[in-house]
Amino acid sequence: MFRVSIMETLHKTTEESPKDPFSDLDIWGRLIEYRKEVQWGNILEQVEELESKFDRSKAWEKFVSKPVIDQYGQVWMIWKSGDCYQIYKMPDDKDEFDYVFIDDLEVTPTLGEPIYKFSVGFDNFGDAEVLNIQMSDERTGHCLLSNNERDRWETYRRWTKHDNDSYSAMEDLRKNYERYEKMQRKLGNDSFSAEERFREIYDKYGRIQQKLGAVSIRDLAIAA
Repeated sequence: MFRVSIMETLHKTTEESPKDPFSDLDIWGRLIEYRKEVQWGNILEQVEELESKFDRSKAWEKFVSKPVIDQYGQVWMIWKSGDCYQIYKMPDDKDEFDYVFIDDLEVTPTLGEPIYKFSVGFDNFGDAEVLNIQMSDERTGHCLLSNNERDRWETYRRWTKHDNDSYSAMEDLRKNYERYEKMQRKLGNDSFSAEERFREIYDKYGRIQQKLGAVSIRDLAIAA
């Protein structure tokens, strides 16, 4: 039964998957499933390889006992040495880790384990991207990514069900980028292109959808 459920979740043919990746509301759930059931062994191998290249003059240890996956299927691994941290990220549209620069760290106390808020960059609208990690007793991190731009995309994707002859969620979202471009030009910044940024993100959704649709039954059977 488990094997069948994995196949039904991941192995979608072109006919089964939405042609428009923007309206594929299950894309992140399927990507998370792919990471855990198909790719996990390779992820752990990459973590070991990264560790083997660390500076041995510092006592680096795993801050989280194993890689953590955020709500968008991105994989994060964190190490710590004293007050220093290293973070590597596997983006949603890639299968390899990239080094992440940490801009800031805020630790928020809770009734249980504290929440570690790593500032790991900025989105296209200049808002900080924050990786929230709450530890468990087993040093397993519960992971949530705060990114206003991505939240905006997910909101508009859900609104596609309301599309009609007079409203298009995609066009409404596109206008957000166009308004931001106009504002940036008034401030003297001509480098932001609404068309390019919107297209890059939209195409990324398509690449992820295509990758998930290409997962073979053989790979899924091995994973199960």
